Amino acid sequence: MIDLQIEASRTTRQFWSGHVRQLIQILDLDDRIAAPEISESLATFCEQHSHMPNHALFLLMARSFCAIGDAEAAIQILQHDHLYRAHAQEWVGVLSAKYPFPELYPLFSSRVLYPLHLHTVGESCTWELDLEKIHLSAADRHELILMQTLRILVEKVSNVWKKTDGEGTLAVKGLPRLDAFLYSHSEQNLLDYLRDVLCCCARKNGWASTPAVLLLDL
Repeated sequence: MIDLQIEASRTTRQFWSGHVRQLIQILDLDDRIAAPEISESLATFCEQHSHMPNHALFLLMARSFCAIGDAEAAIQILQHDHLYRAHAQEWVGVLSAKYPFPELYPLFSSRVLYPLHLHTVGESCTWELDLEKIHLSAADRHELILMQTLRILVEKVSNVWKKTDGEGTLAVKGLPRLDAFLYSHSEQNLLDYLRDVLCCCARKNGWASTPAVLLLDL
């Protein structure tokens, strides 16, 4: 008797394995020594996730090549996606850094956190945090819980400045969205709070600099 669950799992795995191999061929990376292992590793990951858009898969693929020191392959992958292309070097910088990537992957793949070029801050490493794209449950909207959530979120985000020793800028978008849930905090209070969190991260990591905080909302 055929086990339908096992058969469905095998079919899903074969689909993702073929899809990843095809992408690697399109990207002209099939001659890389680690390509077969990376293909199977990504296929296994995709098998366990029902929704895996190509932009998220490209990011995982780039991270995999960065992990083995092949930044050239990672840039080749990132330049294939128009949303990564303009900031390929910045992406490789964070994908090559030693930090808990799984913690930031959900923010990267959902495009809640992404690099940004701002002439007003010069060449510093700027990352935009889009709070409008973060889902808030009814429980999350309680003021004390929301402040704790912001602290944990910014602590995770701070990892993108490990390679620059804390030099860079956090550009925050969507802060006014939180006004309705934060009765005792003004917009300036929130910005000061985010700066305090980043100062604590800088001290904890022994950075020479502390990331600046910039509000993008008008």
